[in-house]
Amino acid sequence: MARLPVAQRSVLADEVYQILKEGLLSHRIGPGSRLNLDQLARELHVSNTPVRQALARLEFDGLVTKLPYRGFVASPLLDSRVIAELYDFRLMIEPTSAARAARRHQEADIAHLEALCDPDDIARLADDIDAIGQRDTDFHCSIALHAGNSVVCEYITTALARMRNYSLYNRHKAGEQAWEEHAAIVVAIRAGDPDAAATAMRTHLTNSRERMSTAFD
Repeated sequence: MARLPVAQRSVLADEVYQILKEGLLSHRIGPGSRLNLDQLARELHVSNTPVRQALARLEFDGLVTKLPYRGFVASPLLDSRVIAELYDFRLMIEPTSAARAARRHQEADIAHLEALCDPDDIARLADDIDAIGQRDTDFHCSIALHAGNSVVCEYITTALARMRNYSLYNRHKAGEQAWEEHAAIVVAIRAGDPDAAATAMRTHLTNSRERMSTAFD
């Protein structure tokens, strides 16, 4: 496992959580790597308590796994069954979020979504896999927030983190088609058309699931 950034002495459990999460998502902590609580506490210059709390949160996120007699390890690569289940989950909640965002029709929210889909920004980030993945997460989470549901945002963020982790999300590299689909969702939200927004989101997620499936071919 590569060395992680040193945290400040006043670091809280959520800061340790963010440091470890970034290490997992960036692959500095590879799949199957053992996460030794004492070692992490020494490297981050904190006590064991915030590390233990952070690992518990990461276990809930599905990014680490607690094994008998081994402690915590970085979760293995996702398989096709888990990916399919994550998409089923997203298809149950995200079209509804898009419809609600269209009903609320808040100008500031719509402008924010349009900014996230800005073609120039997307082109600039196209070769930065981590950045484009984070932009995708921001887009989907923002729709949930604009629909008025922060809990949905949290669950979407977790689902997308699991997809992004260990390269599976990045293997198919969401390209121009995905961002065109995002733009279509925003057009429907701006039009204040809940049915069209839900349909656009459903189409996007269905297409994304098909693109993701190529990682297992």
